[in-house]
Amino acid sequence: MAAKRIGWREAASWLTEVVGPDMPYVRLTLVYGVAISLLSLATPISVQLLINSVANTALPTPLWTLSGLLLGLLLLVAALSAMRVWVMALFERRLFARVVAEITVRAVHAQNPFFADQNRGDVFNRYFDLVVVQKAVPSLAVGAFTIVLQSAVGLIVTSFYHPFFLGFNALLLLTIFSIWMIWSRGSIRSAVELSQAKHNAAHWLESVGGSNGFYKSSRHLNFAMDRSEKVTADYVDRHRRHFRYTFTQTLAFLLTYAVASAALLALGGSLILRGELSIGQLVAAELILSAVFYGIAQLGSYLDTFYDLVASAEELSLLYAIPQERPVLAAGEAPRNSGVRLDGVVIEGARFDFALEAGEQLVTLADGGAERLLAMVLKRHVVPDRGLVMVGGADMATFDMYLLRSEVTVLDRPTIVEVTIREYLAMASADVTSEAMLQAIDAVGLRARIAALPQGLDTRLAASGFPLWIGEVMALKLANALLVRPRVLMLSQLYDLIPAERLTQVLRRLKDAGTTVLLCTGRPEDITLDGWFRLEPERQQRYATRAELIASTQEVSHAARS
Repeated sequence: MAAKRIGWREAASWLTEVVGPDMPYVRLTLVYGVAISLLSLATPISVQLLINSVANTALPTPLWTLSGLLLGLLLLVAALSAMRVWVMALFERRLFARVVAEITVRAVHAQNPFFADQNRGDVFNRYFDLVVVQKAVPSLAVGAFTIVLQSAVGLIVTSFYHPFFLGFNALLLLTIFSIWMIWSRGSIRSAVELSQAKHNAAHWLESVGGSNGFYKSSRHLNFAMDRSEKVTADYVDRHRRHFRYTFTQTLAFLLTYAVASAALLALGGSLILRGELSIGQLVAAELILSAVFYGIAQLGSYLDTFYDLVASAEELSLLYAIPQERPVLAAGEAPRNSGVRLDGVVIEGARFDFALEAGEQLVTLADGGAERLLAMVLKRHVVPDRGLVMVGGADMATFDMYLLRSEVTVLDRPTIVEVTIREYLAMASADVTSEAMLQAIDAVGLRARIAALPQGLDTRLAASGFPLWIGEVMALKLANALLVRPRVLMLSQLYDLIPAERLTQVLRRLKDAGTTVLLCTGRPEDITLDGWFRLEPERQQRYATRAELIASTQEVSHAARS
């Protein structure tokens, strides 16, 4: 990531992607800012008029009139300022709601949803950068824009006072632009690298927290401490580099503030002495340009905020970059029956050619790689290099992917979503009843275990399934399948943890519902279904008897040893 080009164009792209959809709020805030900046000129202009009026007339009426007019203008400024704050609060809520919704959609529609398998689970930590964006945009749209706009108006106004001010202001703008050009690109790049170092540290700490005590030994503890030292040193080094850019830039702005303030007083006083400038003009110019100079001194802190915003936008852009599934071709269509057929399906060097009749249930001995690939193909998480996958007599690619996955269930992982047991079972169907839930968990042998939990069905599960152990987690998933009654069900060897007799009874109930089942197992001698099947990457074969299937396994083992 650090090797790729990072500059203004990339920063603009990230900001457009993250903040762009909510720009109407920002634009409205900027409009308020323009009005406020123009009205803020009322104070210095009123002072100039007051000085000239008192000097020439010495009457109280112009004083009170001018003061009343100034009060009205400043009250209008206060009202617009309050409206600007309110609009930015709306922006923060809108940004949060939109980004959370988009992250959810992109995670659900991810081409490969197994983020942990690819060591990408920490990508969702980027969500916390949303808080930085929420705070940085209002700060820049209100504070930084006000400084820039008031400075621009102030420089334009004072440039008409005297040719000296025109040249002075042009030199000031050139200095500010030079400071920005010299240090901005390096600051953006170092801010992104610093943010990446922060997330690398967070990923490491997250892995330590999920190690389940692995590092609580003298041998492993040293590794953990060394790794923590490494990520800490990396972060400190990146922070030092970023600070070097931003501090130098801030120092340049502060020096510009000091030199410009002193130069204005000295050169403006010289013009008065020569009679080329009135006292009122100098006082007004001092008031206006002092605010400009003070704004320049504050630019360093606002640019720090801007660099943090760019870095956070880059992190959030990783969520927008998650590869997505191709759009559904035929929305609303699902398989009509539970027959499965794979013709010449080739993926990652494996080839599948076999068919399962609707409602057929096979005891399957599977090579681990073939089992994984078939599961990915049936769930449409991967698209084969070539070949045809048919469910219910139709091409799988023509189905609504989400209806398809409701009808094709693969249970091959011991992890589960972090919800309560009741919520997990309720997701099986919109109209599932409590009675049906109890019947399902009773069928898989979990009723007594769940009843023993302090919160029963309302027990919240961890991603690992705790407080249930692996076999119980897989049984709970099977109970969910009983409620769903999918057209196709593929079970992994993890179901060898469930007693064979109970598993057979559950599958018999699913057969009554017409579910086609592939039961991958390491104990074919204990289970009898409709037939026996061997699943390998290069070939798939049916067997008439259990003995033939077991014999084929022994032949393969003997060939492998020889």
